[in-house]
Amino acid sequence: MHCPERYVKNNGIQQREAKDALTAYIEKMVWTSNEMVLDIGCGPGDVTSDILYPFLKNKIKQLIGVDKSVEMVEYAKNSFGRSDMNFKALDIENTNDCDSSYSRGFNKIFSFFCFHWIHNKFDSLLNMHLMLKSGGEILINFLLINPLVELYKFMDEEWQQYIKDVKQMSQDSFSKDDLREMFIKAGFRIINMESSVKTYTYPDYSSCLDAVRAVDDMYSNLPQHLHDRYAIHVSDTIREKQMVEICPNTGEIILKYLPITVHAVKD
Repeated sequence: MHCPERYVKNNGIQQREAKDALTAYIEKMVWTSNEMVLDIGCGPGDVTSDILYPFLKNKIKQLIGVDKSVEMVEYAKNSFGRSDMNFKALDIENTNDCDSSYSRGFNKIFSFFCFHWIHNKFDSLLNMHLMLKSGGEILINFLLINPLVELYKFMDEEWQQYIKDVKQMSQDSFSKDDLREMFIKAGFRIINMESSVKTYTYPDYSSCLDAVRAVDDMYSNLPQHLHDRYAIHVSDTIREKQMVEICPNTGEIILKYLPITVHAVKD
């Protein structure tokens, strides 16, 4: 995910999930005045600016969006930075990053469609706990099953050597109970954890493929001359494995996915 422009054009599902989670939970959180808020995995900043910020603008002193991708953070700064909303590079898995500047610095931490990309989820949760003030809350929305990881499992042997090089891809699978135990072990008291199968409709197959490409870091690992052939293989694999439903009358593409939202507090 190193192409901010492509991501911004193709992140409709991420935008919808953030809005749904905030609509359901924002008023269930305990707010004081002038709060410091962190958004982990802000990407190019559009969700932070256009969806999260409007929910918070009357409640906060500052909103900081962080992402491990320098390209994404620079795009976010240039596109959405303002006095009460800033963007910085930070790797949530790196305790030094989190401890040096942000220890006990935030009242709230949000994260949308980021946690399923993280390798070391437990250490990341420990770092979130470190960055929260006592009584601080987290709201994390992510995928219980990552469709891109499922797609990689079906890839021909030719591409497996490159898949192994996608280091930031978390291929670990956790059940809801596993995750609950992980959050509690990291020091959080879970207020609510919910998941349900949802669907997202793309207007056509090309739009679906564009959304896949926007989050597929294989393109960063593949030699340029293999990009077109890889894209064809992705398209063929999605069809062959029936990973989406294609409406025969309209050509619309229906993707089923399983998001999970966790609202927890640091006592």
